[in-house]
Amino acid sequence: MSMSKDEASSALHDIEATERRSRTLFGYGLASPYLLLWGALWLIAGVVGAVSPANSGIGWGAVDIVGLLGTAYLIVRHARRCGARSDRILLLRYVGSAAVLVAFVGLTLMIFGPVKGGEITMLFTLLVAAGYAIAGCWIGLRYAVVGVALGALAVGVFVLAPAHVYLIVPFAGGGALILGGVWMRRA
Repeated sequence: MSMSKDEASSALHDIEATERRSRTLFGYGLASPYLLLWGALWLIAGVVGAVSPANSGIGWGAVDIVGLLGTAYLIVRHARRCGARSDRILLLRYVGSAAVLVAFVGLTLMIFGPVKGGEITMLFTLLVAAGYAIAGCWIGLRYAVVGVALGALAVGVFVLAPAHVYLIVPFAGGGALILGGVWMRRA
């Protein structure tokens, strides 16, 4: 049985669409543990800041160290899971992008310092939100939804309760990341 040119073209189009969808869902599955990890860590840092505001910086420092070690572990695990060279290169591009953002924030704080806790909280939160929103433009809509939700929550708190940004944003942000991680895992 032979296929017409239009049937063959349609079948190839369907195969390409399925492949794109599969790649997107695979990417969501890879992103989920990072969102869950950092969401939980944001909540922990928020609790430390709420219980002992004087030790908030120490709490965030400890959370960052645990988060970076956890992220490194996930990267190694995912690099092994990504069999294709192109998948590993893509993963390294994400790591490189994150390194650029970390350097940007560090240098920005050095140039514009000293800044208060609420300002730092907002800077990091909006930077993470922008990163997810940008990823959503390139990779998949769910990233953008997480980024927009995180940014909207942070700005809402900043506008409605500016004196409590340092308390509320870590809980709202951590919750948004955890919900986003669960949502991506279920994709």
